[in-house]
Amino acid sequence: MYPKRFIQLFIIFFITIFISLGIVSLFNVSGFWLQGILITIIGYIVLIIPLTTLTILKQRKKFSSNTDSNSDEVFNNTLAKVENVFVLATKSETGNLTASIVTFKQSASDDNVFFVVTGSDTERTANIARNGVAAVTTWYDEKTGARFSSKHVAASVIADDQVQATLQKHPEIKALDDNFNNHVIIQLTLDSALVESFRDQPIAVSF
Repeated sequence: MYPKRFIQLFIIFFITIFISLGIVSLFNVSGFWLQGILITIIGYIVLIIPLTTLTILKQRKKFSSNTDSNSDEVFNNTLAKVENVFVLATKSETGNLTASIVTFKQSASDDNVFFVVTGSDTERTANIARNGVAAVTTWYDEKTGARFSSKHVAASVIADDQVQATLQKHPEIKALDDNFNNHVIIQLTLDSALVESFRDQPIAVSF
């Protein structure tokens, strides 16, 4: 228990005892058992109200910290801790799932957009070209277990003449490869992500 919460509980308990004794004295209640019962009931009622209030406030604070604008900062902080490696899952036309390990590069202009360079003849390229969906999860940080994943990813294949135009708009992609012959660029746009770690509660981030 944190010292702050211990002090809060002590003050509430202290006030509760005096309120209970004051009410018993005010109505001139006599008898050991009757006094004990009334003090117990009154004390419980007086004690439960502030404790319930403190619990509700704590839960609201915890919820708000997981859903406010700081979630974007949490996402980017997590991204900075992990390697630029995705487990990229795609789905074939028949519904079969394929998972592969790929390196990625985050867009310099959009936090939720990532790029992957891969062969034009790979199964993941064919799957994304057919249905335009994917799922991703990053490696986790060894110290904190921080990572993020997303099942809500819009995926598209950038090929042929579009490759050079995309490289001009996003030169950061060149860090992934220096040879784009027979290669395509896969663009992954996350609608939302789940940030997790060993220490903290999961945080859902929407973009």
